[in-house]
Amino acid sequence: MPHPKTSITPSLHHSITQRGALFGLDARLALGIFTVMSVVAGYSMFSRITTAKDAALASELIAMENALQHYQTDMGTFYLFTLNKKDGDDSSLEDITALWNKEMVKPGFQKNWHGPYVGFESRKHRTYGSWSLFYAQPDRQNYCMTDTDCYIWLSLSNVPEEMWQSLNAYFDEAGGKQPEPPGEDIKQGKVQADGATNPRTLIFRTTHRPATL
Repeated sequence: MPHPKTSITPSLHHSITQRGALFGLDARLALGIFTVMSVVAGYSMFSRITTAKDAALASELIAMENALQHYQTDMGTFYLFTLNKKDGDDSSLEDITALWNKEMVKPGFQKNWHGPYVGFESRKHRTYGSWSLFYAQPDRQNYCMTDTDCYIWLSLSNVPEEMWQSLNAYFDEAGGKQPEPPGEDIKQGKVQADGATNPRTLIFRTTHRPATL
C-alpha cells in the first residue's frame, strides 16, 4: 500500500535505543486509567480493551496524539512547516524527533518550542518496533496539498495482529459493536495498517490541517 511522497514508510528494523515507554506509566496503571475512563465517560467500547498491554499501547497512542497537538499549538502552524530540513528532503522518517530535539526545529520557530513533548528520546519503542510519522490526505493514499485536508499519521512498525484488532475495535468500532467491513478495517478510520500481516505496522490518524482555500 503506497504512502504519500512527503514521507517514507518507517523501517521495521531501524535500531535505536529507547528510554522506556508510556511516559513512566506501566501497563497495569494504564489499564486502571482506562477502567476509570470507561466508568466516567460511559465507554462501552472499553470492553474490548481486555489486557494491560492493549490499554498501555492505547494510552501511548493518545499521549502521542496529544503531544503533536501541543507542539502545533505552541508553534502556531502545521508540524511539517516547522522542521529544519534541507530543501528537497521529502523523507519524514526522523521528523518525529522534533518532539524531543529542539535542533530539529527551524531557528525561527525554536523560541516557541516548549518541549520535550514526550518522555523519551528515541524512535525505538521498547516492545513494538519504531515510531515514525508522515503526512497525507484523509484517505492516506494521496499527498497533502494546499487545497486539501491533511493529517499527521503516526506509525508504529511491529504491533501484533491481535493487539491491532483490539485497538481498532476500541477506536473505530465502538468496542466491536459496529464492525468495519472485512478488509476495510486496515484502510479506514483512526486505526489503520500497512496490510493484513502479523505483526502489523499500526497507523494512527492524529492532528488535522484544514485545506487552505
